[in-house]
Amino acid sequence: MDLTQIRYFLALSRTLNFTRAAEACNVTQPAFTRAIQRLEGELGGPLILRERSLTQLSELGRSMLPLLQSTHDAAEAALSRAAEHRRGADDAPLRLGLAPGLDGIALTSVLREVASRVQGLDVRLRRDAGPALVEALLAGDLDVALLPETGALPDRLNRWPLWSERIAVLLREDHPLAAAPAVPAAALDGASLVAPGMPGEAGPDWTPAAVAFARLQEEHGIRAVGRHAASCHPEAALLVAAGLGVGLAPEGAVLPPGIVARPLAAPEIAYPVILSAAAGRPMNRAVSAFVKLVRAARWNAGRMMGVA
Repeated sequence: MDLTQIRYFLALSRTLNFTRAAEACNVTQPAFTRAIQRLEGELGGPLILRERSLTQLSELGRSMLPLLQSTHDAAEAALSRAAEHRRGADDAPLRLGLAPGLDGIALTSVLREVASRVQGLDVRLRRDAGPALVEALLAGDLDVALLPETGALPDRLNRWPLWSERIAVLLREDHPLAAAPAVPAAALDGASLVAPGMPGEAGPDWTPAAVAFARLQEEHGIRAVGRHAASCHPEAALLVAAGLGVGLAPEGAVLPPGIVARPLAAPEIAYPVILSAAAGRPMNRAVSAFVKLVRAARWNAGRMMGVA
């Protein structure tokens, strides 16, 4: 049984006339008749009863009609879906995640190069906390993400280290420590501190700044007299600008006017920024080009210095 035989039978069931059904199927009547006879042989009985000028479906034909119609419709749907896929073959979506605190300016040259190589590029950029980006990668909602590696990633994710991001201290421009090239950790002891996702607060993620502060507490005995939490680095900088304390943030965090960032020293705390994608998941043209370009680039503190 093939789809041509089914199509011929459906046409015959509508017209109940071999001549008109053959014409509707654009085939000669002898070829049409032979196809119907082969289908009857495969199904084990006559599908059409012909009595002089009266032609009608047999009992077998009536019982087979809905089944063969469903088979025909399913085949047509499959062909339509395949055609839609072929028409969309030129589409090249790139669903990109970027963690807060990472300066995305360096990605403009990468995206410009991808756009020059890949026709139909369709970029979707999402800013979100590292754990949320990891979940989106695992769920297939993102193709690739740049994020800080402050803890172990699931085995299902590939990781490609790009650069090392230092933790900086956020200060108002008029703060006494703003004149120094770096801020020693000891200078934070007894200060009022602002950081995104401070440990102990309900709900926030453990951001790099929060992880850094935990290290200062546990390993170096630094204690803050007041702690203020914000959901992201720009909001933490706003609290610093309001005079609520000094802040911690990645060195590449975008800051509002009046706020400066000075590297944390003694100790310097840094963490790797990585490119991540789900292991084993096929990449389209856009994702593949983006991954290759990012991995081939030479990075220095979040700035692309060239291609390796």
